[in-house]
Amino acid sequence: MNTKWKTQFTLLALAGSAVSAAPIFTAGTTVPAVSRPSGVTLADFDGDGDVDMAVTADNMDKINIYLNTAGALGAPTPILTGPGTGADDLIAADVDLDGDMDLVVILKGIDAVRIYTNTGGVFTPGATISVGQRPIDLAAGDLNGDGAMDFTVSNRDTEDITVLTNNGAGVLSPSSFAAGSEPRSSAIGDFTGDGIADIAVSDHDNRIVNIHSGAAGFAVVQGLPVSPANRPDGIVAADLNGDGLLDLAAASSDNAFNFASVWLNTGAGMGGRADTMVNGSNVSGIAAADLDGDGDIDLVTTHTDSNTMSTLENTGAGFFLGGVTAPAGIRPGNIAIGDLDGNGGSDIAIVNRDSNDVSIYMNQNGAGACSVADLNEDGELNFFDVSAFLSTFSAGDLAADFNGDGLLNFFDVSAFLSAFTAGCP
Repeated sequence: MNTKWKTQFTLLALAGSAVSAAPIFTAGTTVPAVSRPSGVTLADFDGDGDVDMAVTADNMDKINIYLNTAGALGAPTPILTGPGTGADDLIAADVDLDGDMDLVVILKGIDAVRIYTNTGGVFTPGATISVGQRPIDLAAGDLNGDGAMDFTVSNRDTEDITVLTNNGAGVLSPSSFAAGSEPRSSAIGDFTGDGIADIAVSDHDNRIVNIHSGAAGFAVVQGLPVSPANRPDGIVAADLNGDGLLDLAAASSDNAFNFASVWLNTGAGMGGRADTMVNGSNVSGIAAADLDGDGDIDLVTTHTDSNTMSTLENTGAGFFLGGVTAPAGIRPGNIAIGDLDGNGGSDIAIVNRDSNDVSIYMNQNGAGACSVADLNEDGELNFFDVSAFLSTFSAGDLAADFNGDGLLNFFDVSAFLSAFTAGCP
């Protein structure tokens, strides 16, 4: 390679390394909630194309619906759940398969789950189903392959999981299985490679995530220990390395170490654990989404003792960079992800139990290309644009023909570098 070529590629490398590759969010803004908010979910409830928000309140026994108009959340409309019910975690899902998003909510004060049926944006209370004692977490997924959404409930005091099987018309039938010592969270997916949905459970006090096989009556077929001093809390299932298989990530912590622990699916079970520091204290909540628009799934965590949240950037192979933290409210917990402002990016909503509010972080990575050099189309010029250009150029792809002469040569490198150096307008 001649000196001019070396100089250009050195400049490209330096330009790429000088900027952050992390997902970019606005500073958290707060939406007032009611006393001791616990659950949060994002979905289009009124069918207008905007993503709305629902938040539960423990002390006030209600669900607040915040309708979205052109990216702005309106004043809440309350749904009262009844005295002493203690509305907690909730999920938005089309339970009755009629095309709109219903609500399934834990009522921990009465050890139950209730369906709220959506008709044109108006919610009507439906069946109340008894579950185990002290339910704290809901998960959703199709357990029997019939196309209807089923649910699992983690019950701390009875140390079991309640499975709510949907008959396809919105009727949920409960069954249960033992789930270790103080189960905190669950996730649904095929984790064993047999084509049948399984349930992963964070067995908190035994310091392990267990895979309960759907083909074996939800017996444990694989245990995934966390770091020996840690205990797992929230878990999430997602394809973290792009191979079409569902992997697992868990929030795990002790007094010194707070990790996002990841297990990649081998096709016949989970492989070894990889831990990434979240850079917060007492990590509890965890969620997964493509936060930077690069096609792979990143992670979000909440930290109840440091009152922060973190985003963890996926390198593309299911390995993560350390958490980039941002302030949250007091005792942040559950996380919901959706496009609130309609710019194509995944925004984040986090409930803060003790400050009685919700922190909203608006994603700036969905803003679209800001320059011809913004090949990653995330609204900024950074390492990913440099990497995309070099990869395209090395592959002989004429998409790297930046001077438009039909050839790939030094002049294209120079044209890209000039556009990159000019920055976004």
